[in-house]
Amino acid sequence: MHLDNQTISDIELFSPYKNTDSVYKYYNKTNTNGGSEKLYNFFRNPVSDYQFLQDRRNEIQFFYDNDIRLELYKREIDFIEHYLKIGRFPLRANWIDAIADGVQNIIVESGDYYIIREGIYHLLKLFSNLKQFLEELKDFEVPQSLQKKLAHCHSFLKQKSLALKLENLPKKSNKLKWITLGKLDTLFRLKKKSELHECLDTIYMIDVLQTLAGLLKDKRFSLATYQPGEKTVFEVEECFHPFLDEPVKNSYSFKNDCNLCFLTGPNMSGKSTFLKTLGLIVYLSHLGFPVPAKRVKTSIYKGLFTTINLSDNLNLGFSHFYTEVKRVKDMALQLKTHQGIFVIFDELFKGTNVKDAYDSTLMVVKALSKIKSSIFFISSHILEVAEDIDCSDDVDFRCFESALVDDKAEYDFKLKGGISKERVGFQIVKREMIEDILEEIIKNEKK
Repeated sequence: MHLDNQTISDIELFSPYKNTDSVYKYYNKTNTNGGSEKLYNFFRNPVSDYQFLQDRRNEIQFFYDNDIRLELYKREIDFIEHYLKIGRFPLRANWIDAIADGVQNIIVESGDYYIIREGIYHLLKLFSNLKQFLEELKDFEVPQSLQKKLAHCHSFLKQKSLALKLENLPKKSNKLKWITLGKLDTLFRLKKKSELHECLDTIYMIDVLQTLAGLLKDKRFSLATYQPGEKTVFEVEECFHPFLDEPVKNSYSFKNDCNLCFLTGPNMSGKSTFLKTLGLIVYLSHLGFPVPAKRVKTSIYKGLFTTINLSDNLNLGFSHFYTEVKRVKDMALQLKTHQGIFVIFDELFKGTNVKDAYDSTLMVVKALSKIKSSIFFISSHILEVAEDIDCSDDVDFRCFESALVDDKAEYDFKLKGGISKERVGFQIVKREMIEDILEEIIKNEKK
């Protein structure tokens, strides 16, 4: 699935700052650093493959439906990773050299020897938990894609030299025999190094799947269902943005042959948040991840293209309007190259005069409504555009509204059908008493 940096920024997938929100940070409740890195790689690679998405969806659903879990402890796995990166050559695996290494460590205590011993012991504990987990899985109907990923773990744990140690694991690391340490260190860091890392990679994947299944326990989240075929489908029920503490949920679906939603409403009424939510849901659906909605049914799209928080490209000498024009052209070129793009534009052409914005918006909306292979959500303050295309069956009109109560705008943030006729902006300006302040300045200057 194709998306660009503007889209990634618009839906706030990642944050360059430690203390700011991002979708990745919201989803990252993994227990291990390896799981966190794997989740990040998943986030960076949305896909448009039906079977792949079905498989990942089924794997997450499996962990949600069944009372089974691989226990993972961050401190232990951090130590394992530290051990595997140690620069010292592996301990020797014959009796004489193993005894020599052990005796030397008693005479002069070695930090490396301690790291090796503790790392091996933590690995054995981890593999003991993994072995028990794999045994428990035999009582469940495991998705085939998950079985394939677990197969090499089965094979790795069945090695005779390792299987015997797992059956007789001592309660303390200092009870491991010197020859055992030598043999296992050689096994883990030399002979079976790649197989070991492959097994750890699967463990990190399990960490991710368990974490994502945990999101489904919050009943507001669900797994998307996918509609194969050429006909574009997009339905969301009770969707919300996960960053909001008490979000107002909204539902939406296209009717008949319509493929463009034209959204109107005053500032602060909820348009941008709704559009961000839709973009996020489409993106997460193409990861196979839980989405913030009660139900989602969607086609599989080739790309996601959003323009919500577009900044001026002053370094290149572009005005805001020209930056918008370039963005619309980029979208058109994507549509020319790929069928099946999900497009979101929040406030088209707000960087120019009203007449040019009206003409440009009307032209773009009329053209996009006829491109049935893709889906479009466009918001605008220019109500005249909506009025001119109101009779079109290709465009679905939705709006957010507000009400003036004691000269104060109040919002319910609920998506409604039709075109918003409200113009409350000037009322908000009046409420802030800007006119009175300016009049006072003028009066003082005349004195």
